[in-house]
Amino acid sequence: MSRVKKVITVLAKEIKKEDLKRFFEEIASDYTVIAPVRKGEDIVYAEVEIFDDVVLEYTTTITPVKKFLLPYKETMFSFEKEKIREKLPEENIALFGLHICDINAIARLDRVFWNDPYYRARRDNLLIVGITCKPSEKCFCKSVNAHILAPVCDVFLRAHGNGYQAVSFTETGRKKLNSFLFTQTQTEIREIKAEYEEGKHLDVHKVSENLLRNYENPVWEETAKKCLGCTNCTVVCPLCYCYDVVDNTHVKPEEGERVRCWDSCFLLNFARVAGGHNFRKDLKSRYRNVYTHKFRTFVDEFGVPACVGCGRCVTYCPAGIDMRETLTRVGGA
Repeated sequence: MSRVKKVITVLAKEIKKEDLKRFFEEIASDYTVIAPVRKGEDIVYAEVEIFDDVVLEYTTTITPVKKFLLPYKETMFSFEKEKIREKLPEENIALFGLHICDINAIARLDRVFWNDPYYRARRDNLLIVGITCKPSEKCFCKSVNAHILAPVCDVFLRAHGNGYQAVSFTETGRKKLNSFLFTQTQTEIREIKAEYEEGKHLDVHKVSENLLRNYENPVWEETAKKCLGCTNCTVVCPLCYCYDVVDNTHVKPEEGERVRCWDSCFLLNFARVAGGHNFRKDLKSRYRNVYTHKFRTFVDEFGVPACVGCGRCVTYCPAGIDMRETLTRVGGA
């Protein structure tokens, strides 16, 4: 029996551009707001207290918002003899001004970490406010089925005339839209998606099918020779989530803490196991592993790629490696 996908239709509300500041202030009264801001010539996500510091028309930020859900370093618990003290995060955070790709990245992280108590505590206290994006020639969210907004977004602001159409697919978001700043319309919206012409289109289904068939393709060796193994691409990727867990003891060995911190499968020590054996000694095997995980094993487990086509890996690779070209060569054109 075929499964029919349920389509949710919502009525849009409208807000004027000049009222967006007051909406921001309403949110800031209850949340710590993280939003895109200018840093030199770049745009980054940072804590914001003043609406005038927020940049709403931008292509992409340097780093994604994953560090606010999966911090670079966090203490899972501390211990003293037999006593263990665990403290879950309690801060209310609002991510304001996110693009569809970064929102969809959160939806895909949810599939991995939903049962992780530290991640879940942050997600339960999280407000997501999205906004219309302006894709660049390096964006390929359509190729990886990440151009349609996932229903995890609490409020999405779609540019419309001299203001924004506001929609919500969550109860938290609907409560926010009850503000007097929003006016009701009769516009029905079934989905929000990024509208643009993709520069290099990939067939993600063919990619997934062909990755293992092309396991010994010369492209891996050729590209690995260019790769610096610097981990830049995994740092800026919104869906690279490898981590290490370390137990730190103090002067007294019965006192200490367990810490989780970011790691990367590009690093030599990542695949080292007990006895010193390393099953990914060469950079080629580590580089290939990134692709097979993102576009095959993650797909097998969760049904979607571990990629939202944001283009950060392409933009910030110091060696000029373009993931789209590599995927095309292994059979994804």
